[in-house]
Amino acid sequence: MSTEITPYGASSMGERQEYARTIAQAGELIPRGLWSPMRKQDGTMGPPAPNAAKVLLVMEYGAMLGFHPIAALSNIAVIDGKPAMSAQLMAAKVRSSGVKLRVTTQGSWKDGTFEAIAELIRPDDPDFTFRAVWTRERAERAGLLNKDNWKHYGENMAKARAISEVAREGAQDYLLGVVYTPEELGAAVDEGGQVIEGEIEPSEPSRDWAQLLQNETDIEQVKVLISQAREAGEMTDKLQSLAFARMGSLAREQQAPVRFEPADDEPIEGESVDE
Repeated sequence: MSTEITPYGASSMGERQEYARTIAQAGELIPRGLWSPMRKQDGTMGPPAPNAAKVLLVMEYGAMLGFHPIAALSNIAVIDGKPAMSAQLMAAKVRSSGVKLRVTTQGSWKDGTFEAIAELIRPDDPDFTFRAVWTRERAERAGLLNKDNWKHYGENMAKARAISEVAREGAQDYLLGVVYTPEELGAAVDEGGQVIEGEIEPSEPSRDWAQLLQNETDIEQVKVLISQAREAGEMTDKLQSLAFARMGSLAREQQAPVRFEPADDEPIEGESVDE
């Protein structure tokens, strides 16, 4: 029997699936974002464990970008179905492609003078410099400072934002569509930008959505509040149920039919879903 190791990129899909199943057995060494509740033999759902299918998906994204599977598992996440890459891996990818990327910081985050500056020069356009600058003031305008990631690691978050922004602007073709960091897609991350779960206390919502919904007397304005809560990343299942209930109540009061367009993956309660 041959003991030669086949590189991941040259292996068959069956070999990749077997590799993913083997890697998934590493348990606590697998990032929590790749865990799922597992179905037991009796059909009930057990506690979360590494999901081999998610492991395989991340390794496939890594292979597409030219990274070793272990580097992919450590630095690529899938957030709400979208692939995201750590700023460190994004920087490594564009630099390894011949793109010049310089990242500098200056000033103090505490006194508001901090700047994270990322500059990028493409090999096919050496006379032009793409530039992105992130400051505390810019983060405040974007509504980020109330998020725990930014409260704890403001300088690192600003630096990561500068890297991802300049890479999207000047090197998107090298990133093959993986152009956002997990933090930009709403994930909780640590100081190094790695996805974490359960280690940072959740922030208080930016607005008292429940009270606003309860006080609203116009169905269209309820829809506006729902959209705003979703954009803020603060639409919980409980809040959604409250919103639907409020719309139903207003419809009965006004004797008007409720017409609400849910998100693509959110069927309205009571609506049948085709097999």
